[in-house]
Amino acid sequence: MQYLVTGRSGIDRIALDPRRIVAQGDAMVFEGPWPWTSPVVATLDDAAVDAVRASGIDGYLVDALGEPGAGQGFVVAAHHMRDLAAFQPYAERVGAVVEKFGGRFLARSGKAEMLGGDFVSDRAVIVEFPRAADAVAFYVSDIYAPLMKIRHDNSDPRFLVMTKSGAFPADARAAAESYLRAHGASAH
Repeated sequence: MQYLVTGRSGIDRIALDPRRIVAQGDAMVFEGPWPWTSPVVATLDDAAVDAVRASGIDGYLVDALGEPGAGQGFVVAAHHMRDLAAFQPYAERVGAVVEKFGGRFLARSGKAEMLGGDFVSDRAVIVEFPRAADAVAFYVSDIYAPLMKIRHDNSDPRFLVMTKSGAFPADARAAAESYLRAHGASAH
């Protein structure tokens, strides 16, 4: 199984079975830019992967580590690496921090397969959290801050939090916007 990350127009173009869609709700971009204003995360079985590859849609594929669960919040991150060796401490330690906030990796790969468009990623992750607020709490936490510095120093990062479906919860949006204002960035 693989995960597909693309935009709503890509999903419409390939006429994907709606039961394959993992997340298609509101998204807040913390680090960007992202190429898709309405990101979608979906699962693909082996039979569908070849058809998606042939479709020419913008997006990328990443190997699955696990099946999606009942989580309502997702981190989707993609990085163009500048210094893989210096990035390694981040990769070794981030899993424990994700777990502290109730998250689990659905996909985590040193190689994303780019399908089309100008977006390029060397590493890709999809993390499922119980709620979008948990994903935001992970990102803004003091425990994650030193790891984020490693990530920023050694990659060109892209990072968003999205909901499984529907609107971004007001409490999660307020926490994200407060953090981003305090750090001189703005959510998209």
